[in-house]
Amino acid sequence: MEIITDLHRLEDEDLMAWQIRCCLAKRRKETDMDWIEIRDMLGLDITPDQLRKQAVGYEEYDNYIHGFSGVATTILSISDLHVPFQLSYELLDKYRNVDILQINGDVVDCQAISKFPKQYRISPMSEMIEGRQYLIDLIKYVNPKKVICNFGNHDARFANYFAKNIDTDLLQLQPNTSLELIFEDGFRNYDKMNKTKTWYAPLTEVFDGTGIDIQFVDDWKCKIGKTWFVHPLAYRSGILATADKAKDFLQDTEREYFDAVVMAHTHSIGDSERGNIRLIEQGAFCDVDRMRYADGKLQKPQKKGFAVICQDKNGNLIKDKTKVISLN
Repeated sequence: MEIITDLHRLEDEDLMAWQIRCCLAKRRKETDMDWIEIRDMLGLDITPDQLRKQAVGYEEYDNYIHGFSGVATTILSISDLHVPFQLSYELLDKYRNVDILQINGDVVDCQAISKFPKQYRISPMSEMIEGRQYLIDLIKYVNPKKVICNFGNHDARFANYFAKNIDTDLLQLQPNTSLELIFEDGFRNYDKMNKTKTWYAPLTEVFDGTGIDIQFVDDWKCKIGKTWFVHPLAYRSGILATADKAKDFLQDTEREYFDAVVMAHTHSIGDSERGNIRLIEQGAFCDVDRMRYADGKLQKPQKKGFAVICQDKNGNLIKDKTKVISLN
């Protein structure tokens, strides 16, 4: 949140315009002044509670005139694709041409380099090649104005594997996640059997000049407007328990105001509020039955889904137009 520290009267500003500007700043959490301080600064002969009630009407009228509560940005957020277990992007048919396609981590599964026992292996290179092509097809299909992607815990398996198996001096040659290669750096497949080398250009290059802005955030979280999209390592059982923990963490560590947390990672669907902050668990955009993570563990079934986030022109969440779509 941008805190307005100076609400003093502007040059040539009449009293009513000044009063409305101060009230809107307070209503929209753009000032840390209280109603008593604002009343006294304005020199009004009314109670702070009367001013607060007047401010509600000022904001409603301003919303009507300027479209403050109208949808300025629509964000389609998918997560946990876990290539090669991804769902068909045609399931997103109703949400094409959105403003932002947000990819909330775990693009590739990194199955072969996980610590868990496995009966078969899918090479990291095969996942990267398939994941890159899937993202290209997905972006072309959805046709957003912008793509913003952060990494997840499965993407981070890349760096963890290198750290355990490669000499420290060589780690400087390696990226933290395969997403850096897919989005920003590009990569080359050295096929030793056929003695060939194939170059795969990064998505920033693939979509250069198309009008689609491609951004990779080298972090487990990213903020768009006043909404956090997060894919932590931590997990807490229970619907929205992990999202609630993330909310507490962000409130402790981030200075700027936020009004929503969209949680990947849990493969659960949830939507509620905690202390005026919207908490969303967006489900997984992968075939959870094929992954078979929970076989024999007597856990609640994993949920497939995605989230649609709507914001006004100032990045505030529009609650009644924001939703989670469940696919099972």
